[in-house]
Amino acid sequence: MRAKWEQLWDFVRKLPAVRCLCAALLVWVVYAGIIATIVAVNPSGRSATLEYQRATDNWWAGKPLYEGKNHYLYLPHYAVFYTPFELLPDRIGEPLWRLVCLSSLAWALWAAASMLAPGQKEAVFLVATVLVLPSTFASARNGQINMPLAALFILIALALARKRWWTAAVMLALTLVFKPIAIAPILLCAAIYPKLRLPMLLALVVTAVVPLAHPNPSYALGEYGAFVAKLQSAGNPGRHTWCDFAGMLRVAGIDLPSVWQLMIRALAGLVTLGMCWRAAKCEEALRAAFTVLLLSTIYLMLFNPRTETNSYVMLGAFVAVWAAVEGLVFRRLGLAAWLTALAIILGSENYGWPLFPLTNLWAKALVTFVLGGWLAWRTLRTPFGRPVLMA
Repeated sequence: MRAKWEQLWDFVRKLPAVRCLCAALLVWVVYAGIIATIVAVNPSGRSATLEYQRATDNWWAGKPLYEGKNHYLYLPHYAVFYTPFELLPDRIGEPLWRLVCLSSLAWALWAAASMLAPGQKEAVFLVATVLVLPSTFASARNGQINMPLAALFILIALALARKRWWTAAVMLALTLVFKPIAIAPILLCAAIYPKLRLPMLLALVVTAVVPLAHPNPSYALGEYGAFVAKLQSAGNPGRHTWCDFAGMLRVAGIDLPSVWQLMIRALAGLVTLGMCWRAAKCEEALRAAFTVLLLSTIYLMLFNPRTETNSYVMLGAFVAVWAAVEGLVFRRLGLAAWLTALAIILGSENYGWPLFPLTNLWAKALVTFVLGGWLAWRTLRTPFGRPVLMA
């Protein structure tokens, strides 16, 4: 088995660059074509975008965006963002949105491969493409915002590594538009990178005032208040089980009180901040930024109280790139094997019966917890100035 694994990596490593690039692009084109066709045939089937459509229609009609405890859980900005797709007929706008999601992730993987492995970027892109696919299936079909978020987190890491503070700030502000939970990576990045703070503040201020350009500014302002109230109720999902650390424990029969959960989430935030600070001391800026955003994503997966199973595509993107670089550039095939296994597990909700029922809600959280623990150990034992990952 080990010999075959080594032969597989050697085979990919020896492929001509053009062939690797063409193969990766073919995978994306075929995958996107299948998803777009399925959605065009039945735009409303298994679609998360129904909430986006309803919110966009309500926004421009001056109707309330927020109803009940669940449903629309985003800033008013996202209703504005989704407007171009809602204006189109469903059989066009819905497939187009999926194509935007898929192309954004493909572009992020290519950009990461180009920076992390410029001499083997085509091969890294191909392997990362194959490894990220399992974790994308549900989000791609449903049209959820998780894939663009995964792409943005990778692109933010690359921007921070290049010290492009304004670019990183704009993209971080966009992540907040996509999902309010992005406030955690925003705060972590602002704490770790002092030169990011002013651009970040200005980007958030501009983002905050954009919805006030609504024909009825008083309505738009009122929706801000409704959003805050919605967050207060949505932040405590009650006994509903989600795919975070608390959901993992609940599957094991351990039901933590809400106060304990809150304390653990806060403590985990402080630990993540310390790990990010230590990782950012690496003299190799690219690997440092990659590690900071990876740690931020792990925190989101485990300690956001509303993590869904298909949210893990955000982690899957980092794992796919990391595995490809380890296997092709550094030739650490043992670590690449473990990361490949992790990438497969992060797509467990797409494997059907009986695997999905057996792994639902606990498997992804458990492997992510193990990964976070290993990174914490690796961070503590790594001397200052040395990269935590890909070293």
